[in-house]
Order: sequence, then C-alpha cells, then structure tokens
Amino acid sequence: MSTPGSQDELTATVFGAIESLSPLRKATFLLENALALIEAGEYGEQVENYLEVYLRTPGLPREDVAKALLARGNARKVAGERLLAKAQQDFQAVAKLDPSNRDLQAYLRRGNVQIHFVGEPASHRAPPEIWERIAGFIPRYHLRTWLFVSAFHRNIALRIIFHTVDLYFGEDQDNVRENLNRGLDMFDRVKADPIFAGRIKILRLHWAYEEGDMLDLMTRIFLTALPAFKALQEFEWIGYPELRADMVQAVSASHSHLRSLGLIGWHFDAVGVSSFRNLRKFTLRAEDDDGFADMDEIKTVLDANEHTLRHLTLGAYLQRTHSWDSTFQSVSIRHLTHLDLVDTRISHTVLARIAHAHSLQSLTLHGTFEEPCSASVVFQSDHMIDGKHTFLPHLEVFRFVMVGHDDDLTLFQSVANFLRDRPKLRRLDVGNCPWELVLSVLPGLTSLRVLRVRIANLNQIALSTLVKTLPVEMAAIHLAMVVSDKPLNEYAYIFKRFTGLSILHLHGQSHRRPQPNLLSEKDFQVHTDIWMSSARNIAVTIPSLDFVGWHGEHYVVVRSGGGAIWSRGGDKVELKELPARRRLDCGKGVDLGGEDATWLERKDVPMDYEMPGLET
Repeated sequence: MSTPGSQDELTATVFGAIESLSPLRKATFLLENALALIEAGEYGEQVENYLEVYLRTPGLPREDVAKALLARGNARKVAGERLLAKAQQDFQAVAKLDPSNRDLQAYLRRGNVQIHFVGEPASHRAPPEIWERIAGFIPRYHLRTWLFVSAFHRNIALRIIFHTVDLYFGEDQDNVRENLNRGLDMFDRVKADPIFAGRIKILRLHWAYEEGDMLDLMTRIFLTALPAFKALQEFEWIGYPELRADMVQAVSASHSHLRSLGLIGWHFDAVGVSSFRNLRKFTLRAEDDDGFADMDEIKTVLDANEHTLRHLTLGAYLQRTHSWDSTFQSVSIRHLTHLDLVDTRISHTVLARIAHAHSLQSLTLHGTFEEPCSASVVFQSDHMIDGKHTFLPHLEVFRFVMVGHDDDLTLFQSVANFLRDRPKLRRLDVGNCPWELVLSVLPGLTSLRVLRVRIANLNQIALSTLVKTLPVEMAAIHLAMVVSDKPLNEYAYIFKRFTGLSILHLHGQSHRRPQPNLLSEKDFQVHTDIWMSSARNIAVTIPSLDFVGWHGEHYVVVRSGGGAIWSRGGDKVELKELPARRRLDCGKGVDLGGEDATWLERKDVPMDYEMPGLET
C-alpha cells in the first residue's frame, strides 16, 4: 500500500510535469479530462470550469473546439432533461396535494412550451408538424428541391414523395427499358431497406404484357417483392393481364389489412376478391361481361365490407351492354360517402338507390342514362325543408358528365335546380351543361373552390361574368370552349382576381399541339414556339399558378424569382411539360399539386380503351 507521503510526491511530480508542457498540450490535457468525466456521468461545475478555461485558450484546433462544444452541449442537455424530469415530479406531487393551485394551473395552461431563439434556424424554431403541413401544399415537382436543403427537409420530402409510387411494366411503352429498370430497382430497395419500404403507403402497378415468358418472370419478381411493402394501405392493378385469382390470393395473404383495392383493365378476372375485409375503398373499371370472375362477386365484396366501405368506383365500357342493378342491391350503398360511376350506363334502379344514399358527400355520374326522363324526375324530387336539401343533403363534390344527352334540356334544368343553394359544395363539374344554367347556379355556391365549366361561345363579357360570380378563393378552374373571340391566353388577366388560384386550364375543343408529320420542319418549330409562348404567357400573367393546362396538356410552372418579380420578369418563368395520359392510365401518377387539381382534370373520364393519347 502507498503511504500519504508517496501520494504527495506523486501529485507534486504530476504538477511539475504539467507545468513543463506547452499551453496547447495543457489545454488538450484539460479537454481529455473533461470528456472522460462527462462520459463517466460526472458532469458538474468542475467540468464546466475545465471546458470554460479550455475554450478561452488561444490557438486551439477548430475540430477540437467543435468537439468540446458538442460534448458540453450534450452534457448540458442531459443535465437539463434530468432537472426537467425532477421538476415534473414536483408538479405531479403538487397536483395530488392541491389540484386547484393557481400557479400549477397557469403552468399547465402554458403547455410547458419550449422557448426557441431567433438566432436558431427556422427548421428548429418551427415544430416538424408545421413543416410537414407546409410540404403537403407543395407540388412534388418543387418538393424535390427539399432533398438538397438539409437532412431535416430531406426526411420530410422523402415521406411525401414516396408515399405514392407508380411503377410501369410493359411492352408497349415508350421507355420500356427505363421503366423496367426503375421498377426492378424499386423492388430491390424495398426488400433491402425496411425504412424506405415503410414510406410507401400507396402502390399502383401499370401492366402491359401479353402471355409469355416475360410475363411469368415479372410476375415472379413481383411476388417475391410484394411482402416487403409492409406499410401498404392502398393497392391498384392497372392494365393487362388483369388481376387474377392467383395474384388475388397472394395480395390477400401478404396484405389482408389493405383499406383500398383497385382493379383497372379490360376484364374482371379477380376471382376471390371478396375475401378482402375492412376495405374503405373499392374500384373496378373494366368491361364486365367476359371476365373470369362472376359479376356477383362485386356485390359480395360490397356486402363483406358493409361496415367499413365508404368509397366505391365502378366503370364499364359504354359500348358494351351491362348493368349494375345487382351490385346496387348491396346494403353497403346506403353507407357510402363517395361514389363514382364512370364511363358506364346508369339505370333508373341504380339512380333510385343513389337517391337513398343520404350520406354521400361526393358523387360522379359519367356515362349514359338508360331513362333520361326518369333521371330528370329523380333530380326534380329534391326539395328544401328548413333550409336543407332532401336529396343528398351533405353533397360537397359533384360531377355530372353525360354522353349522348347534350340536347336534353329538361335533364340539365332538373340538375341545375338540384344544385341551387348548396353552400357546402366545393367541387363542381357539369360537363356540357348549357352555360346559362351553370351561371344561374353559381351565386348560391359560396364554398366553391374547384370548377370545370364549358362556355361554347367565349367572349370577354361571358368570361368577366363568370369570374365575378365565383368566390375569390377559387383554387382550380378548367374552362372549355368551342369558339372564342380571341386567343385564349389573352383572357388570362381576367383570372388575376383569384389570388389563390393554383391551376388554370384553358381548353379549346379544336386546338391541338402542332404535329411534326403535318408540317414542314420550319413551320413546326414556329408553331411550337407560339404554342409554348401562349401557355407561358398565362403563367406570367397569373403569379399564383403552380400548373397550367393548355388545350388538354399540362405544365408545371417553375419560377426562379420570387414575390412581385413573378408578374414582371417574363424570363423568370419556365414551363415543364408533364407526361400525357397512357392507355388504361387513370392519370393519378401525374402530380398536379393536390386532390383539387387531380379531381378537376379527370384524366380517367372516360378511360381510353382503344388508343393512347390525351383524349379519346
């Protein structure tokens, strides 16, 4: 054992050795001791003093200073959290002893809000939930810039960008190899990275394969990757071959918890799809008379999900004879809040069942009425009692696009009366309804934010009347016309009244992008420049626009300036073309900035069974 004298000798020797060191070596010794004490959990005033003296030493390496500050910051944070935990225990003890204590109540009302200083970065001053909300209103095209701002912004952007994934596999696509490689890379990453896989909530697969070895190979690859999509909530199968019995079983086995299922193709082949439970949304768009599955399967799906199903989308090729009468006998119909009948024949039986679905908030009727006179009677049955409509009183979204009924004025008049004085209505699309009838309805739609309207003979008086009638808070407008007094882009200034307008689509029925096979090379270039210049002029004129629609095509607006410069500096505005619709493609893969614009542009109404392109 050592004696006290030997300890004093050791201490004196250590002091002597330290005194002989250079100032920089002394500071390093001090830092090492402070770090060792922090790691041992002995942070206190002594360690604070060590680090304070160390940091005042001149000529220190920057990396060592950073290490010291980081260590002290973490130590202070841990110590503070310990004190806050003890303080919370004291507050809980007070709450038990004297629950009505005024000082305690004042503390609880303040919510123990953390104080942030102005010198901190904005990402630290605002809670992450605020940034999530901000990102939710930014179109995905622009949100990609967040990937390069900071790790904080990148994480938020990744969650939103990869929330919905569209993968394209097929032999009739423009970029077969590129789409194939992208899809395979996505499958590989999902299998290798569970965190990334957890971000994907909606998966849409677009198929275009004939029967053969390639289809067998791609099916096997997909089946091996499918279980890795652990967080999947919605799944859509689009194209051909359609979803069949073996794939239904595979999807059901790995994702029985799906809340939304979509089947979009030529045929209804999904035998056994009624095995899914707790679906909130079901979509079937196909020719309905020659698939492998029995049509009664659809009613079975609805009955099996009676307590959860709220959104139903059904579509069938108009040129085929079919009926949804049996399906609409399901008890689920009266519980629906969203119903879309698209590109389909609508019988009086179906419309009568819709009239009893009093919970409907959103309704799309696109197709042909088998009995237009009976349909008029149904819409005319609406009455106002105590200021409320008796027919669909909760309606907020309404689309009425009829095929072959353009001359049926009585039908449109009954629909116009049905729409009057609905302050809850937010989105409206009445197809080819006469402009005068639409105008008579608009003043009573005080909550309207999205409108698709057709003015056959467009002039400044008609357009000014429309703009003055609409609420100033409009967010999305699609204006179609047959004849116009002057080029449509010259009317853009009238829409400047809507300071929150994010998408404006001006669509002439006979206007199409210049085609290279119909013009000489020089003329094609001239006409293309005029086309793009006209579309860009709209974005320059209306500073709020994020997207421009121009005769059926869509562009995202890229502004390199800010503030008032958007409306002045024409060279600061650029348009980036968005992809055109593909065959059997519902168009949801093209981000248009939000649900309002996606609903407005209705790329899947009608669905294109025959030829690719913008319109049928």
